[in-house]
Amino acid sequence: MIRKITRILISAALLSAVPLTQAQEADFPQGPVRIIVPYGAGGSADILARAVSDRLTQLWGQTVIVENKPGGIGTIGIMSVVKSKADGYTLVSVPVSDLAVNPHLYKKRPFDVLRDLDPVSQVGSVPNVLIVNPALGVKTTADLLALAKKSEQTLTYGSPGVGSQAHLAAEVFARKYDLTLTHIPYNSVSAAITDVAGGHVDLMFAQLPSALGFIQGKTVSLLGIAAQQRSPLLPEVPTLTESTGQDYGDFISWSGFMAPASTPIAIREKIARDIRHVMDTTDLKQVLASSGTLGIGSTPQELATTIRNDYEHYGRIIADLNLVLD
Repeated sequence: MIRKITRILISAALLSAVPLTQAQEADFPQGPVRIIVPYGAGGSADILARAVSDRLTQLWGQTVIVENKPGGIGTIGIMSVVKSKADGYTLVSVPVSDLAVNPHLYKKRPFDVLRDLDPVSQVGSVPNVLIVNPALGVKTTADLLALAKKSEQTLTYGSPGVGSQAHLAAEVFARKYDLTLTHIPYNSVSAAITDVAGGHVDLMFAQLPSALGFIQGKTVSLLGIAAQQRSPLLPEVPTLTESTGQDYGDFISWSGFMAPASTPIAIREKIARDIRHVMDTTDLKQVLASSGTLGIGSTPQELATTIRNDYEHYGRIIADLNLVLD
């Protein structure tokens, strides 16, 4: 698998030495571009794809179409892109879970994202945050740890399912700080957060956009950021490491655009530059920030490095938990 990870880095580095000529640069795109989202509408990958597609349509003068193809934990949509022509006209918007988490959990998928897709651009990221029911009476992560260790009843945490980033973040939290927590899995993030707000579950880790309305409505309490650094979207909120004095680690959720394997690096770099352009020259960053998302717009090489680092990071966690879901 290390060989597969290395492939995307080497191919990006070697092929980047072949620049687009001015004529080629002007030629792309010459027709509609499709961005496949392998999940239903409303998720982070979908929101980012639609926000970027609107601005790229204006920049390119060509229609950029977002198509939702849910099913099979992303398999149907991703497979449709894997089978597409490697010419830059079909992309897939995928969250970190598909690129760095699910490959460790689902060994029988009909594709290998590290082999069958090439990086284009990391489009946006969101912090995972630790939220609790206000009735617990805790104001900081340190308060929560003290409560969990002295409580006669085991605290519960919610997640949108086994193997989700929220589940992994909570399990690492319990292990790092020597806690006993009971996992309550749900079918959706919104259902889990609603039950935290309602007092049916004590706490959970959630992506900021999903939790933002509850936080603003004060139906849940925000304790900390599940990352090594504070979020520029919430500069006043401490990280878990800061709050506890013990290293917690990183659980950043992000989404990126990928292309079928062998899509020319020149085309991928052109798309990435244009994504960065619309991030920097339009209201896109502000629009995303209002929903709790940090707009990025990376190069293919930067995305390749992010994939490699997160693939290894989640691989270690999943191996420690001995999780395999197929």
